[in-house]
Amino acid sequence: MKTDQAIEEIRKVRHLVSKKFNHDTKTILKHYKELESKYADRILKESETKNIK
Repeated sequence: MKTDQAIEEIRKVRHLVSKKFNHDTKTILKHYKELESKYADRILKESETKNIK
């Protein structure tokens, strides 16, 4: 099976983030929630994605 480079890059970054927070799920989730708040203006709401194909 051919490896998708984009998927491998995503996995690499996710692993680096996990390692940065000592693979502690609660701390990782807190980090992502902080990013979500910081970049809230860039996140699409569900109602905005209904016509995206």
